[in-house]
Amino acid sequence: MKAILTLSIFCLSLILFSCAKESKHSGYVDPNEALVEKLDSVGGNSRTYNWDFQILKGIQDSRYYAPVDIPTALNSIPDELKDGIHLPDVSTLLDTIGTEMANIVTFWNTKNKLMFQIQISYFKNDVEYDAGNKDFFIISAATLADNPFLDDPDSEEDPIDKWRTEFNIDGDETAGEVVTYKDLKLNPDLPLFFKVSPSSWTTMYNYYSFDGSKIIHRSTGSKMYYAWYDGVLFQIGYKFDDETIDMESVIRKIILG
Repeated sequence: MKAILTLSIFCLSLILFSCAKESKHSGYVDPNEALVEKLDSVGGNSRTYNWDFQILKGIQDSRYYAPVDIPTALNSIPDELKDGIHLPDVSTLLDTIGTEMANIVTFWNTKNKLMFQIQISYFKNDVEYDAGNKDFFIISAATLADNPFLDDPDSEEDPIDKWRTEFNIDGDETAGEVVTYKDLKLNPDLPLFFKVSPSSWTTMYNYYSFDGSKIIHRSTGSKMYYAWYDGVLFQIGYKFDDETIDMESVIRKIILG
C-alpha cells in the first residue's frame, strides 16, 4: 500500500511539473519563442536584407538580441536553420580573427510563424562588433520556407525572371554590359548568385553591428554570395586580399555541407 502511495505521489509530481512547464510557455504564439528566452533582448534600428532582391523587406515586429558566442547562438535557433549552416575553418580565410561572435534577430511572417535570422561574424577588428574597414567574414542566414527563386517556365510573373533581366545575370561582360550578379548554379535547379565588390553604396553588404546597447544596421563594401537552399536564405559577405582561396568551394560547403 505504501509503495502504491509513493508511486501515486511521484506520478502526480510529474503531471504537475509537466503542467507547470506547459503553462510557462502557454503564452507563446510560436513554440520557437522559447529558444531565445536566455538571450539578452536589446533595441535595434533596422533589419538587414539584400538591397537588390529585397526578399525579406517589409516583415514586421523585429526583435534583436545581443551578440553571444557562436555555439550559444546556434543553440538558440531552430534545428532546420542550425542544421543548414556548415561552418568553415575561418582560420584558413582570415590571418587574424579579433572578434568571433553571432547575433540573432527574429520577426514574424504573414502566417504568424516566427522567423529567425542569425549573423555569424568573424571580424579582424577586436575592439567592437563591427567590420571597421578591416577584413571580415560574415554568414547571414534566415529561415524562409518557400523557394524565392522558383522558376516556372509557364509563368511570366516569376520574380526570378525580373531579377535576371534587372541585374543582367545571364549577360555577357565581354560585350561591355554591366553584370551585377553572376549565377554560379548551386545545383541544376537553384541559383548561387555572386556579386563582386560593389561600386556604389546602394549595393553594399548589409550587416548587424552592436554599440554595447543596441543592434545597428551598417553597410560596407564586400564580395557577396546569395542563395536559398532547403528552407534557409543565405547572404555571405567577406573582405580579404588572399586571391588564392577557392571561395566558391568554401561557400558551397557552408550551404550544402
